[in-house]
Amino acid sequence: MKSFYADARVWSNQDGKPLFWIDDISLSVNGLEIVEDSFIQSLRDNDEVQILNGVIYSYEDLGEVATLAEYFKSWQDTHDAPPGSKIDKHQANPGPSLKRCVP
Repeated sequence: MKSFYADARVWSNQDGKPLFWIDDISLSVNGLEIVEDSFIQSLRDNDEVQILNGVIYSYEDLGEVATLAEYFKSWQDTHDAPPGSKIDKHQANPGPSLKRCVP
């Protein structure tokens, strides 16, 4: 979670301008509920983190894009692929793919 949160490719375009933000974030860290996103920077590798809530919004149109859990899963999928493999999605798209949520 800490790496995801700190990955500039997740939140900014190539010019460094912000693309998305998280609202209404709530996490469980080692069984304790955390609602302050500033705590994410102090996470350790062995912390058990569960996403309880969170919504990703786009600065472009101010609309909802995905839940935090969906966006994090997309980021994990692109990060777990070995470099150069057929499933290495970094080559075509360095950040998570966001598709607008349709109710």
